[in-house]
Amino acid sequence: MLALSVVVPFVALYAVSRVRMGQYATHARIQKRLFWACIAGAIILEVQIRLAGGSGNFLPQDAVARAPFLKPLLLAHVVGAVLTYLAWALQLFKAARSTRVAGVSPGHVPAWHRPLGYFTIAGLFYTAITAVLLFVYAYVQ
Repeated sequence: MLALSVVVPFVALYAVSRVRMGQYATHARIQKRLFWACIAGAIILEVQIRLAGGSGNFLPQDAVARAPFLKPLLLAHVVGAVLTYLAWALQLFKAARSTRVAGVSPGHVPAWHRPLGYFTIAGLFYTAITAVLLFVYAYVQ
């Protein structure tokens, strides 16, 4: 999941570059596939955490003792990731609905689409950075 978290913001930026070239269908296709790949990765990670006995057992205890800020960092990572994925899901589903139901043509998105997209990409970078920090502080000695 760490590799996916690190790559995702850059692929999302690539998808945005497709919009600037007028390739709206490609942008939408990349965003949808990327979103569902991230959801699948998050589900797999959550199953691994639960099978390990919860996040307290997933992180090495010596790492938690060595870095007392690890748990607050984990909380900040999870909250940021959840907010990012909720914003991303809202954007994807509303954009799909507006093009399908309202007949909005690609390239003519509502005013909220671009700012929410910026928020989502910033959140993806935040999630990637905090994931790398968690990995480094928990597993790299």
